[in-house]
Amino acid sequence: MKGYVVVDTEVMDQEAYQEFLQRIPGIVEGQGGRFIVRTSDAEPVEGGWEPKRLVIMEFDSLEAARGFVNSDAYTSHDDLRHRAARARIVVVEGVPEA
Repeated sequence: MKGYVVVDTEVMDQEAYQEFLQRIPGIVEGQGGRFIVRTSDAEPVEGGWEPKRLVIMEFDSLEAARGFVNSDAYTSHDDLRHRAARARIVVVEGVPEA
């Protein structure tokens, strides 16, 4: 089953965030992932959740998604990411493929 990293980000420092955005795609791809959602245009429907910037990355497995968020390649940019934005991040497993 696929694994997903879901991120709800509130950008605090646009310049630092742009620097982070330049670095992250290569790291995601290098870890076998791909972006399936990257938007600041989420439409709240119910429940009061209003994501500022929603990102969803897909990986071949839950283990691969966990590996990405714990990888040195990703965590080595934590200082920049934390300076640039506040984020809520979850790792989830997808449903079995039919």
